[in-house]
Amino acid sequence: MIISDLNYLENTSEEVIGGYDFTASKNVAIVANITETINISKNVTSNLNLSGYLATAEGQAYAVGNATVAEVYSFSTAGNGSSAANSLSISAAK
Repeated sequence: MIISDLNYLENTSEEVIGGYDFTASKNVAIVANITETINISKNVTSNLNLSGYLATAEGQAYAVGNATVAEVYSFSTAGNGSSAANSLSISAAK
């Protein structure tokens, strides 16, 4: 060890004035309870002769086994010079 190192250590033991102290804490608890019931009953009879705009939307959902769910929501619209389509798909398994 070099003697000048000891002198430096002695000098650092002096009182420090000023400075900054920062303490942060964070507690997060997220609970999500989702209950959903969907009952769909459809009877559709259509006889269509179309000239102009067309919008279609299709989707498929398939879930097999216990504690599984699959859902598809599809939307489509068409009008004079514009059209739009979107789809949302949800799948979950425990």
